[in-house]
Amino acid sequence: MLSADAIFHNFITGKMTPFYDRYYPGLLMYARRVLLDSELEWMAEDCVQEAVMDAFQKRHIFNDPAQWHAHMLACIRNKAISARRRLSARRNYEEYMSAGSDSRNPEPDMTHVLIEHETLDALYAAIKSLPPNYRELLSMSFEEGLKNAEIAARLGVSEITVKKRKARMLEMLRSRLGGEIDLLTISILLSAYLLRTH
Repeated sequence: MLSADAIFHNFITGKMTPFYDRYYPGLLMYARRVLLDSELEWMAEDCVQEAVMDAFQKRHIFNDPAQWHAHMLACIRNKAISARRRLSARRNYEEYMSAGSDSRNPEPDMTHVLIEHETLDALYAAIKSLPPNYRELLSMSFEEGLKNAEIAARLGVSEITVKKRKARMLEMLRSRLGGEIDLLTISILLSAYLLRTH
């Protein structure tokens, strides 16, 4: 078994397999604990993967494995807290909307309908602008609901490659949607898009 120092140095040089073998499962468990809400459990892998990508992009700032590991834990915690806040805001909004609906007037708020329509149209355009291999990945992941291992087997690539491609695909969508949108919002939009198109 490789030492923490060896795994750290492998990670810094782009050799990720020892890191994924040794640390990834524990980071995933940590993300699930920090997310707290079963409705957000599906985001654990995204939180960890974003933390890994962030740590890799900043790999030259780390002096030792402890600093590197602490950075990833902080990233996971921050992303999980952000996801919890957004879920809380969404729940508050849903409660507000359901409390404010007038049972005597079931007509939808046209402003809300228009905004939703324009948002989904923007998402559709962003999806259409993705390269074909990323659209295929989106279809397998979000429409077919395949897990990373199943996608990897179908494409004949490693699971790590699938995770990297998914992170890149979501980053491209975020960029095409203005750059300020977070992964939870993109996931909610993708769900709404799939509901509208099926």
